[in-house]
Amino acid sequence: MIDYEQFVAMVADLASARESRKRVLGQVVAVTESSRIDADVVALRFISGNEDDVPVFYNEQTGAEESIEREEGVFAIAVWAIFNTKSRLVAIERKRPGISTALLERYLQALGRDAGYKQLSIDLNQVTSEEFDKAVRELETVKKVTVAVNQPNLDWSDDSNEIHRYAEESSAASARVELVAPRGEGLSKSKGIVHDILGLARKKISSLKNVIVVGQAYGEAGNKTINLERYARKRQVEIDRGASAFDELDAIKDASIEMIVDDEGATA
Repeated sequence: MIDYEQFVAMVADLASARESRKRVLGQVVAVTESSRIDADVVALRFISGNEDDVPVFYNEQTGAEESIEREEGVFAIAVWAIFNTKSRLVAIERKRPGISTALLERYLQALGRDAGYKQLSIDLNQVTSEEFDKAVRELETVKKVTVAVNQPNLDWSDDSNEIHRYAEESSAASARVELVAPRGEGLSKSKGIVHDILGLARKKISSLKNVIVVGQAYGEAGNKTINLERYARKRQVEIDRGASAFDELDAIKDASIEMIVDDEGATA
């Protein structure tokens, strides 16, 4: 297991340095700013752009468009990510356009491997809102469940359930399971796969990468699909147009810290 505080400090030290620039998933990614909020909380600003893009500027007054040329560098988008090294949670700014979680995972992994963490694998699995549990329990019948999990930490022993047990016995790094109820019937919600995924979803840190539940709600004829990705825990804040990077951080800081605080639910 890595030292989270040491790892985040290593990334923060690369802010604005040439060494932070990586090409990941076809994008140029770098860390440009860092800010220590308190002893356990550090904010990092990431940028992403494509070297091959030639943006077009549209002038609404004249109706004309023009390509914006540049001598070097990329036109990038930027987001803040606020890390709590004690709880092992991170709040990522989401906006449009933004930087995907998958891109940040691969970027941090690349930085870590270059720094000597040779077998490092990073998964930023979402913290699930309570609405997911409510949505699944409100289904009268669960027809199908598809679950994708990734290995947590060094092994699968963090949680005791059948998915983890089979993955550990098989020496798997990830697993995908699909269970379908017999025609005209439903899967059990009090035990088995549905019970296990709801238990994992209640944890702030879990192996769940995604879950798709298909079922029938009370009084409805058609099937309803519940996708875990739509139930990420989040807060909405307003940011002034044209705000500087650190004005933007000030706007999201309090809401972010509230979500990544160290508490009982944050342990895995």
